[in-house]
Amino acid sequence: MIDYSRILSIFYTGKTWVLNGETYEGLDWLDSDPKPTKEELGSKWDEAQSIYNKEQCKDKAKQLLSLSDWSTLPDVQAQLLNYQDFVTYRSQLRNLVINPVENPVFPSEPEARWK
Repeated sequence: MIDYSRILSIFYTGKTWVLNGETYEGLDWLDSDPKPTKEELGSKWDEAQSIYNKEQCKDKAKQLLSLSDWSTLPDVQAQLLNYQDFVTYRSQLRNLVINPVENPVFPSEPEARWK
């Protein structure tokens, strides 16, 4: 099923519209520009899904980076036996932030081993 709200949110930012329900028929176009046709919106569905999935990838990678920020503190680095594992882990996550993909495989966070 096509998510018209997602398509409109991605491709028609700055336009004024209201979607009542989930169908094209529920789209009230309040903008001065012409209302996109059902076919126009439908043709953008695959691209909208791709963009959305990549945004989700990026958001989750940022969240995982944030949860591992503690591993970058200087006093922690000195006590962490597997510090390099965290460097690698965080590098892989940053790569997903910079180059998000539709179907990401997130790395597993290493288990901290202390001196």
